[in-house]
Amino acid sequence: MTETLDLPALVGRVAAGDPAAETEIVMRFAPRVRAMALVRTRDADLAGDLTQETLLAVLLAMRKGQVRDRDRIEGFVAGVARNVINNYKRRSRRHPESPLDEDAPAFAVDDDHDGPERQRLMTAALAELSPADRQILILTLVEGLKPGEIARKIGVSPDVARTRKSRALKRILEVLDLRSRNASDGHLL
Repeated sequence: MTETLDLPALVGRVAAGDPAAETEIVMRFAPRVRAMALVRTRDADLAGDLTQETLLAVLLAMRKGQVRDRDRIEGFVAGVARNVINNYKRRSRRHPESPLDEDAPAFAVDDDHDGPERQRLMTAALAELSPADRQILILTLVEGLKPGEIARKIGVSPDVARTRKSRALKRILEVLDLRSRNASDGHLL
């Protein structure tokens, strides 16, 4: 991106449905929004979630033609980011993430010869997640809740719940893969 980018024209292209223009907006503003969220929250994962939420809101507003002053796009994006971050902070104060229920059901494991080892690997992988991400996985996989229901239950937006669930599942798979490869090599983690 060059600094001579015509932002008002870019907003017009987004409103007209140009996906390349949306990509340009995201590429231009994502680092700024992420830096702002990181400074205000001091949590890299949360900053990423809030950046996505902010950019989604910005793009939706642009698509709907709700940007009044196209010459002040930077201020508009910063304002949306500030509002998203403040709303998150308000929600988290009103509905703090609750601790995991110690009586929550355990994940079922097949009764084969690898059962105890698989259970140990799964327990170790779950231990590497934050309590909030573990809770999201349990609400999804054990209780069968959808992201919107999870979001209402723990006080985050559905997009944040969906992103955290995806990241948690990916992390579980990475840890299980790494641990199972190390165990097959005779190494213990």
